[in-house]
Amino acid sequence: MRGLLIDTFTRQTVTETTDGMGGFTEVWADGTEFKGRLSAMPAGERISEDRIAVYATHRLYCESLTITEKDRVKLGTRIFEIKAVRNPSNISHHLEIDVLEID
Repeated sequence: MRGLLIDTFTRQTVTETTDGMGGFTEVWADGTEFKGRLSAMPAGERISEDRIAVYATHRLYCESLTITEKDRVKLGTRIFEIKAVRNPSNISHHLEIDVLEID
């Protein structure tokens, strides 16, 4: 699979910082870089997680790493929200991550 993972993605995590007026601001920080392959999903395709319909624009394939739906990924200047993370057959060979492009 390594030869198919041609793009370099950056995992981003969110932290909350106080705004000084009793509220909070979310700040996204770059984390680990990893190799992956992005594939566009057919227009209008839906995935269902926990009986909630969520929409994804792309599927990201990568080697196993620690990443959750609370994170997001960056490819150059493009930003993707993570909608679902799957470990096919639970063998930790690779991950399939459904993402929604937001930027």
